[in-house]
Amino acid sequence: MKKIKNRCLKTYNIILAACLALLGFTSSCDIQPAYGAPSVQPEYGAPSAKFIVKGQVESAENNEAIENIQVVLQYDTKRTDEDGHYQVSDIEGEPGDQTYLIQFQDIDNIDNGEFENLDTIVEFIDPEFTDGDGGFYAGETEIELNVKLNPK
Repeated sequence: MKKIKNRCLKTYNIILAACLALLGFTSSCDIQPAYGAPSVQPEYGAPSAKFIVKGQVESAENNEAIENIQVVLQYDTKRTDEDGHYQVSDIEGEPGDQTYLIQFQDIDNIDNGEFENLDTIVEFIDPEFTDGDGGFYAGETEIELNVKLNPK
């Protein structure tokens, strides 16, 4: 009688383990939308957005564009072109209000004249994002920041 009871319990355990394993596999599959609904894929990671700051750098003395001024925003460093234009961005920002320190540095000294460095703050308040993917990527937003550097 004891052997039969043990054999029944072992069989019951095997069947129960198989059912639980099958249920576990089916619950881990992709989400199946209702008929006619768009397909939904699970996403992993954190929400992100791209914040762009662009503008022109000019001399405060004569309003002429300054070439080769280094512009730094976090991990993005660019130089102004011959017309003094620049564009820097944070491609991994969190959607929402953001504040960034932007540095303008004259690193070539006499090639374009000598100018004082400038550190300034730019704030994105209630930014409106475009070109998001409807998921974790909110899209991009931009601000124009024109600056004038004083000669040394």
